[in-house]
Amino acid sequence: MKTMIKKAGYFLALLALTACESFDFEQEMGQKIICIISDNDLVYTGMHDLNETESTGYISINCGGSLRIDRDVDVTLEYAPEVLQNYNKIKYDIDQSKYAKELPSKYYSIAQMGVTLKASSPDTYNVMPIQVKPEGLSPDSIYLIPMRIKSVSAYSVNPNKSQVLYQVQMKNLYARTDESTIYNAAGKLQKERESQRDAAASQTFHPLTKNSFRIFAGIKGYEKNEEVIKKNGIIVTVNEDNSLTMKPYNADFIEVASIDEEQPDYYGNYELSDVYGGKKRQRFNFKYKYRFKGESKWEIVDIRSLRSVTLDLINE
Repeated sequence: MKTMIKKAGYFLALLALTACESFDFEQEMGQKIICIISDNDLVYTGMHDLNETESTGYISINCGGSLRIDRDVDVTLEYAPEVLQNYNKIKYDIDQSKYAKELPSKYYSIAQMGVTLKASSPDTYNVMPIQVKPEGLSPDSIYLIPMRIKSVSAYSVNPNKSQVLYQVQMKNLYARTDESTIYNAAGKLQKERESQRDAAASQTFHPLTKNSFRIFAGIKGYEKNEEVIKKNGIIVTVNEDNSLTMKPYNADFIEVASIDEEQPDYYGNYELSDVYGGKKRQRFNFKYKYRFKGESKWEIVDIRSLRSVTLDLINE
């Protein structure tokens, strides 16, 4: 946690140097400008680890300008749903299927909606903590908390940086939502009472809880489509002994079962090993069968899915 806070501090300090630069330099000379640090879409992202029940993200408020502040400045924020509405309209127009969602209040809390910028501080910014409980969020949705500056006790506010959308990303040891988590899959597939066939593909993992993730059945490629996800989704749980169990993501569309008659709860195992360059190799040996509702024949799956990854990517 200390490492994460330190990294965040360095990053915020770098952003603070440029966050309020949309004002003309000559105009800005001598002025002190309050702003919220974000990207060009007003989004600021926090990564939340599913291994923790609750983790802390931050919104950073900065004071730019050519001179340091000469007094403490209280900056108050407020909830602003119209910021999210504008974001969706600009980003996705009428395609509501792609709209980002407001993070439901049960998944986060903010103890104090604002910060105080201290004149005595060596930093030009301060951060507002946001406590997030990520378990239960869908890896297929974009979750944002819309806010804006309500008031400041001194100086002026940059109107172009007075709003922010805090985006919640999540991760576990096996996958993360801020980028595609791809494993290389290879092995055998076999339809019941038919010949076995070779199979190879890229497989996308999506995090769900601290020890579970979602894949698609067999080697089907990921599609961000609700119906496709319901039909093909399988939840994989990594147990304490590194054995795997599986169940349907939506039991109305697909059935999943073990192929080991002596161990009906066994669906394969997980391995973590050292490889070159300080990397770790994550390997899943999947052994299961599935069939879609309404079908009589099972598809038998015996594949391995692996990737090489640095520990800092997993544990950052």
